[in-house]
Amino acid sequence: MKHILIIFLLIVSNNNLISKNKVLNSENDSLAKEFLNISEIKIKGNKKTKKEIILRELDFEVGEKISTIELNTKISDAKKNLTNLNLFNFIDFDIKKNKNTVTIEIELVERWYVWPYPIFEISERNFNVWWNDFKETNYSDFSRINYGLFLNIENFRGRNELIALKYRRGFKEHYQINYKIPFIKNNQNLGINTDIEFFRRKKTFYKTVENNLIFYENSQNFTSKDLILNFDIIFRKNVKMKHKLKMKIFHTSIDDSIKLLNPNYLSNNSNEGSFIKFSYNFIYENRDNKNYPLKGNYIDIEASKNLSISSPIKHFELYSHFEHHHILKEKIYLGSSFRSRVTHKNIQSYFTNETFGFNDYVRGYEYYVVDGKDYWLSKSSVKICLIKPKKLIIPYFKMEQFKKSHYSLYFSIFSDLGYAKNIQNFGDNTLANSIMWGKGISLDYVTYYNKMIRLEFAINRLSEKGVFLHFSNPFGTKK
Repeated sequence: MKHILIIFLLIVSNNNLISKNKVLNSENDSLAKEFLNISEIKIKGNKKTKKEIILRELDFEVGEKISTIELNTKISDAKKNLTNLNLFNFIDFDIKKNKNTVTIEIELVERWYVWPYPIFEISERNFNVWWNDFKETNYSDFSRINYGLFLNIENFRGRNELIALKYRRGFKEHYQINYKIPFIKNNQNLGINTDIEFFRRKKTFYKTVENNLIFYENSQNFTSKDLILNFDIIFRKNVKMKHKLKMKIFHTSIDDSIKLLNPNYLSNNSNEGSFIKFSYNFIYENRDNKNYPLKGNYIDIEASKNLSISSPIKHFELYSHFEHHHILKEKIYLGSSFRSRVTHKNIQSYFTNETFGFNDYVRGYEYYVVDGKDYWLSKSSVKICLIKPKKLIIPYFKMEQFKKSHYSLYFSIFSDLGYAKNIQNFGDNTLANSIMWGKGISLDYVTYYNKMIRLEFAINRLSEKGVFLHFSNPFGTKK
């Protein structure tokens, strides 16, 4: 299969390449010699969003003298940046030339920003795991359901600030207060993010055996509680690069029975543990759409030092995530990503040892959990556009934020490889310390408000086959 894919990519990449390059080079030479003065930047449709938030995403300004080819490139980049703000449903640029001057018009359709909605969701690592357990109870066990209320205020005050409040009960209780502001200075390059979260559970997994989670349950009392405090300082050097200084305080308490069942859960002979993490994070964002990218690059590197408070968590970590997406041919796209984590300490407490099966996973292995101190994960896919992004007017909706929608449909062929290094491998977890390979096909439906449905058929290295349902970008980004 690998050889067939390589041959396919070579054929589509070289088809008419020489003749296209000659035409493009000739056009680019003439455009590079034409210089224009930007006389005005007009913005329409920003009923709530402040003008400075939009101008902040543009790498050009009024009064700038610029070549036509460079202007086209910067407008393309500006559209990417505005798209990745997740503030607008539609973004259109119109360039109006008048001799040696140019007026740039930006027309926007804003999203709806206030979302008070009820929570009714499954409390599992993914839909398939929940459905499997639900089926085994003859479709009668609804205990793994979360319910509550979530208030998400995006673009607060029109300044792209975020306020999030969550009140969730059920299988995994979650209470959260989050506030994020993109800039606190007039030069718009320094921002902050603060977050307080509290979790508690009556059923807690405490060990991984044969690549599956083992749970301890107490119907009368909570078996585990987590308190997490986050504080980030964000420095945005330019429209594509961010630097973050992060601090995270984590405190957990567990039932005495969990301490007896797995002494390595906290590794401190106690039923409470805590640590603090300091991190430096560099992010380079140059994808056309971070929710479903088709072209562009992404880099995310984070170096962290953990310091022990009451848990022996004091190791160094280095996390990396790279993506590359490009157009092979009209309607055909190639995407690839590589992410990894390296830690200097061999022995880890169980509650910090999560690797595959949660946010990160090898497709085809969704039913399994793999722990490890270090890991790497490679994902590749060839996407074929079946339906190009189409705009539509939804009848009976009068509000502009909802009546204009868009959707697109893609078919993809994918291949994932992953490896988790686990020195303290208890419980016959055979997937640790071995290469995991998953491959298959996918049908991806993408629509507005970052909504997506992925229906995948995957085969893993164990010769297991399955159909899996997901609701997010397969390349993902860390939380």
